[in-house]
Amino acid sequence: MKLTIFVGDLCDVRAEALCTSTNPRLSLAMGTGGSVRSRGGFTILRACEAIVAAHASPLAPGSAWVTTAGDLPAKAVIHCVASDARHHSSPAIVRACVTNALLRAAEANCRSVAFPVFATGHARLRFDQTLRVIVQELRDATLDRAWIVINDRDRIEETMRVVSEVFPGEPEVEMSAATDERSSWFGD
Repeated sequence: MKLTIFVGDLCDVRAEALCTSTNPRLSLAMGTGGSVRSRGGFTILRACEAIVAAHASPLAPGSAWVTTAGDLPAKAVIHCVASDARHHSSPAIVRACVTNALLRAAEANCRSVAFPVFATGHARLRFDQTLRVIVQELRDATLDRAWIVINDRDRIEETMRVVSEVFPGEPEVEMSAATDERSSWFGD
């Protein structure tokens, strides 16, 4: 499997499946969910609302749910419940998110998946700890390609270090076309 570190917006990755980091209500209010709702359209949000309405209780932390990709060029969006109702998370929840997202991707016949670094925003997990869990789970995945998506260019070195410690081979780094100073990173 080819692993790429992508710096930019999740919605700019050309993967068959895009994963969001969300809460038990699949609210798509901020972060990766907000971007998916904004750029993919409200059909994605309506699909999330239907999933939540079909369940009597909040969705379980660590679960993953597939919806349409709306106006995005992906096949599917996989919504990973990376925190509980109180916005708490843990490495175990992140591990379950990745495991379940990989299962949902296989069910949707997606061979390439983009993963944000789950639960490091409002759930406040440590970036390096969470990244390590994600990369450990991807190490044995049967995907053709996976992206780790970060939106902070200051985290590139840290991301490269953690990925290199866990994943065999040197990961590629891609910058979104919308990222400022792209030429300084690629020498264009």
